[in-house]
Amino acid sequence: IIRVNEYAYVLAKQHGMSEAFCDEIRYSAQLHDVGKMSVNTAVLMKKGMLTPEERAEMDRHPFYGYTILKQSDRLKMAADIAYCHHEKWAGTGYPRGLKGDKIPISARIVQLADIYDALRAERPYKEGYSHDAACKVILEGDNKIDPKEHFDPDLLESFKKCHKEFDRVWKSFMDR
Repeated sequence: IIRVNEYAYVLAKQHGMSEAFCDEIRYSAQLHDVGKMSVNTAVLMKKGMLTPEERAEMDRHPFYGYTILKQSDRLKMAADIAYCHHEKWAGTGYPRGLKGDKIPISARIVQLADIYDALRAERPYKEGYSHDAACKVILEGDNKIDPKEHFDPDLLESFKKCHKEFDRVWKSFMDR
């Protein structure tokens, strides 16, 4: 959670967002997956592939998070992030299939930050990637991620300029 906050802050700052925006995204990013609290625990903890019904339940977490957070004016950015962090630049994401700049910039920033962290982290089903390997996937793609489909191209340019800060954040807040 702390790493995603910090990556989002670094990327927002590099992208030229205002100091107020950068400060707000730094505390809002951590709530991007709050909707998972409403997902059945058995689905969250399941080892292996999800059934189509379980995948549909998991894919509702952005809406659940938005529903929780939208009730507070103070958490408007967090609500936007929760709702839209799985949208993709090309419009092929979920839950609403938003495209391009229809996706709030805060959610576009957190999406990239979250994917970087997911690539770096070890999971039961995969080894953690090195910084260079994670950057290569984000910038060039692999069999699951197409940068042109996933990411705002201007944010990718900003990421190229600050990616070393992402590695510094990773090393500062590694899982112990």
